[in-house]
Amino acid sequence: MKIIKKLILSAAVSLFCLPAFSFEIAFRAMPSYNLSWEENYDNTFGITGALDLIAATFRGRDNLYFTLQGNISTISASGIEDLHFFDGAFGAGYEVRFTDRFSVSAEGHAGVWTFSGDDQQGFDAASGYSFGGRAFVNCYVLPEFSAGLFAGVKYFSNSDSRFMANNEIGVSLKYNFSRGLFGYSELAVTEKETTNIFPVFFSYYNEHGFGTVTFVNNEPTDLTDVEVQVYLEEFMTKPNVAARFDRVARGQSFTADLKAFLDETILTNLTPKPAAAKVIVEYKSLGRTKVYTEPLEMNALGRNNMNWADDRRAAAFASGKDASAALFARQVQAAVRSEISSKTPNIQYAAALFGALKAYGINYVVDPSSAFTDNIGSDSVDFLQFPYQTILYHGGDCDDLTILNCSLFESLGIDTAFITVPGHIFMAFDSGVSPANASSIADGMYIVQDGKVWIPLEITLCQDTFFLERQTGFREWKKYAKERALIPLSEAWKEYQPISIPDSEVKIELPSRSVILKEFKKAQ
Repeated sequence: MKIIKKLILSAAVSLFCLPAFSFEIAFRAMPSYNLSWEENYDNTFGITGALDLIAATFRGRDNLYFTLQGNISTISASGIEDLHFFDGAFGAGYEVRFTDRFSVSAEGHAGVWTFSGDDQQGFDAASGYSFGGRAFVNCYVLPEFSAGLFAGVKYFSNSDSRFMANNEIGVSLKYNFSRGLFGYSELAVTEKETTNIFPVFFSYYNEHGFGTVTFVNNEPTDLTDVEVQVYLEEFMTKPNVAARFDRVARGQSFTADLKAFLDETILTNLTPKPAAAKVIVEYKSLGRTKVYTEPLEMNALGRNNMNWADDRRAAAFASGKDASAALFARQVQAAVRSEISSKTPNIQYAAALFGALKAYGINYVVDPSSAFTDNIGSDSVDFLQFPYQTILYHGGDCDDLTILNCSLFESLGIDTAFITVPGHIFMAFDSGVSPANASSIADGMYIVQDGKVWIPLEITLCQDTFFLERQTGFREWKKYAKERALIPLSEAWKEYQPISIPDSEVKIELPSRSVILKEFKKAQ
């Protein structure tokens, strides 16, 4: 009783739902056993072939269809051999699918019939009109194939009188050519959002998406084993699985983050350019694997591009493995090693690096088209230099100089941090002094955080004095007590891994050992 109520309710709801017009072609073979109403006719076998046009879909899987049918059967009676009987009909039907696999349907049809007769048996040829109907119970074996049972009635008239009538019971086998031959997917994208791809974060995209795509399941069944893949052909060797879903119900939406294993070839991208991308969804519907592909319009920016939506992002540009920065730092270290005392070696190396950079001619240069103060905390695209570039160009703005100095210190094994205050970024380094002994730094210009004693440096004063660089950095830290942040690079690198550019080893003329020693002593 509950099933009957459910079927009636489904049919009623279907009638009030807006249809989705479609064009699907299916073929049915319906062998039947015909139970004659006439006492003078025997029961016989027949077979009907039907070509169906599914014209509209309601509730996502209930179908209105039109059908063109042809039937061949026999007429048999006592003492009469079988005579072939033909009829053709046109009709319409409606199918209510109440689960993924099971449905019921009903159809009516009308047409013409004929048989050629048999002179030897005394039967004349005859023809007339026919009409009738059938009811079906169907089971979907595959999305394109179903089998079922049916029962029906057919009337045959001749010259306004009933020529013959019978009941028929049989088996229905239906193959949907549209779904079987073309196998199209009925997933649809309801929303997609992508961001620019920054080459410097290529490893970041392994775990973090560069966009999202939302799909809706418009298939007539639930989906299983759903796998969403992302593929950027130019920067990937194969598609990457971004999301998996065990089951997605019919009509349900699901969202996938666009994650991808990009390879390092993206770091050769020097200028922005379009990146051909696509999202591939593989899934199963009634055990049949289907594939849906959605193209994406994206841009791969240049390797020097970044935005400041997260200040930690700049850590990807700072690397102790940058070839030019490492060469510069180690040459400075070699030059002053014999002059370094064991009391505060990190601070002394900081003074040596300051002196060497000053002698080399590093300058603070404001970039009016890409200033930190204009871009911080926004999605605007900024241009940041890698350490080797700042060395090669003999200067940069505040973010470039911060990245360079952090890389130099990291090359010597000295931990560093970014310091951000409103409209500005500079750096700090680990003094190597424990918090318990922080008072040994007599001038008091230090910061205690995360179990370390940090020395702030205002790196834009690279052509002044080491003392002024320290004093100004500490003053700015104190000035913005409520709006400042100290970000250790070791923490930032957990999210944004440092990038080593293959061509970072460039020819540079470093200061001589005597010049480095001279500037080191002046800095102290």
